Amino acid sequence: MIKHILLLLFVSFNALASNDSPLPLPDSLVGRLKEHRKTDVARAEALDAAIGFYDKKERILDAQGYIQELSILANDLKDNYYIALSDYYIGYCELEKHNYAASINKLNEAYRRAEMLRLTDRTRLLLGRISLTKSSDFLSLNMFPEGFETLERGLDAVDKVDLKLRGRLLNNLGNLHADIGNSQAALEAYKNALKGEERGWYHYNIATVYSDMGYYDSALMYLDSAMFLSTSLDDSLRAKQLKGVIYNKQKLPQQAEQCFEECMEDLRLCENPELILVVNLNNAYTALQNKDFEKAMQLENNAEVIAHELQEDKVLDCLGLKTLILKGMGEFEESLTCILQYDSIRESILSRQDRNKVHEIAHLREITALEQQFEVERKVAKQRMRYMGVIALLTIVLVLTIVFFLVKNKRQKELLLKQELDLRNREVTSKTMSQMQTNEVLNEVIEKLTHLANNPKGVGNPLPTAIRELKSRVDDGAKTDFDYYFVQVHPDFYAHLKRDFPDLSKNELRLCALIRANLNIKEIANLNNVSIDSVKSSRKRLRKSLGIVDSNVDLVDFLSMY
Repeated sequence: MIKHILLLLFVSFNALASNDSPLPLPDSLVGRLKEHRKTDVARAEALDAAIGFYDKKERILDAQGYIQELSILANDLKDNYYIALSDYYIGYCELEKHNYAASINKLNEAYRRAEMLRLTDRTRLLLGRISLTKSSDFLSLNMFPEGFETLERGLDAVDKVDLKLRGRLLNNLGNLHADIGNSQAALEAYKNALKGEERGWYHYNIATVYSDMGYYDSALMYLDSAMFLSTSLDDSLRAKQLKGVIYNKQKLPQQAEQCFEECMEDLRLCENPELILVVNLNNAYTALQNKDFEKAMQLENNAEVIAHELQEDKVLDCLGLKTLILKGMGEFEESLTCILQYDSIRESILSRQDRNKVHEIAHLREITALEQQFEVERKVAKQRMRYMGVIALLTIVLVLTIVFFLVKNKRQKELLLKQELDLRNREVTSKTMSQMQTNEVLNEVIEKLTHLANNPKGVGNPLPTAIRELKSRVDDGAKTDFDYYFVQVHPDFYAHLKRDFPDLSKNELRLCALIRANLNIKEIANLNNVSIDSVKSSRKRLRKSLGIVDSNVDLVDFLSMY
């Protein structure tokens, strides 16, 4: 029990505002609010500036009227940023009122809405502020895994956008590590927080960890820095009273007493009841260590009067110390009465706290379960939308591909049809011209045969001449038809062959075409009206012109390459 009493005596308390009246706004902010009265973003910015003033003064509850107005205005404007911001401020106020479940619920709403905004520096800062406040809720409820997860998200959001806010997040991270007894991790977090901002509060936290670890010299050094950097009398008093506690741990009662006497002098300026209580108790404990029981009892009585005006757990601290003082004075019966009274109040407080905490945690678990369900549904919907987008994209690509191939196929068909029409036109033209020429020759032969029939005894016989002309026409027609159709099938044959063999004659080129068309020697002889031996001789000369020395090389295979 003594260890528990000492722990309660040495713990640092948060300062309470000595004046409950609302803090007035500076004239500049009052003027700004009067200037912007319309329902627009300028009014929202002015309200945010007013709330920020109270936030910096750590009097956020004084700004509740402005927060409510900002919430109504943001919803009227349908501005998601200011809706998220007002929800954050409402959650912050609930934290200050110790309504942790309500605070977390509102902060979750703020975080979800802020996540949907475009990621800018302003949005990052808001996500960081929400995470900072939410982590304080989890810290108060001893929900450490949730606290670590929240701070990790906050640090990721802030990154290097705002080093001061990053420092505050790291400070809370240090608090979480300190609460679970991870002193080294707590020190690392606190010292990293100092890189963003040299705050007396961070030095104070480092000193507290060093004190718990028994490194009293390091603790005193950081407490000196904390007192130097402190921006308020309360912060300075906290550091000074912790120095007194450390001196007591070092068995240096005179230095401890001097620290607490200095604190008593400073307390006259701030009139902070909670700090007065702490300093009186610590001073009484120092007097007890010096066996000055009368002084210790007087200081304890002063503290007990203040404790009855505050909270029941403060009375418990006083009773614990009073028990030690009475035991030191030899008043064992009265000491036993104090112990029984202490145990009764302690059981009552613990029972009530346990019930409240169970209720808070149960409520919070319900909220967390709903949040997780919402998050799962949101991810499923997002995944579904992603799949639908991919399917839609693939459908569009497929349709475009089909359209492309249909258009391409149509164009190819149109091109082939055009080529076929051109070919047919050329064939008809060629046939027509050939037929006209043939008819012309036939008419000439008919005239000669008619003349012969009318003059059987005339001079000269035109029949042999007519026969030769008809035979010539038949030969030339066959050759012309072959040349025309060969070029249609192999349009680049002559060009490629002349490129490699520019010295080939016209007859040799034509012989190459006949061989490329896979005509045999007899067919070539009939087409050219020459003997088979003549064709064989022409093929031998062609092989030399083409540079074919190897007799195993087939002319047809060779010319197939062109």
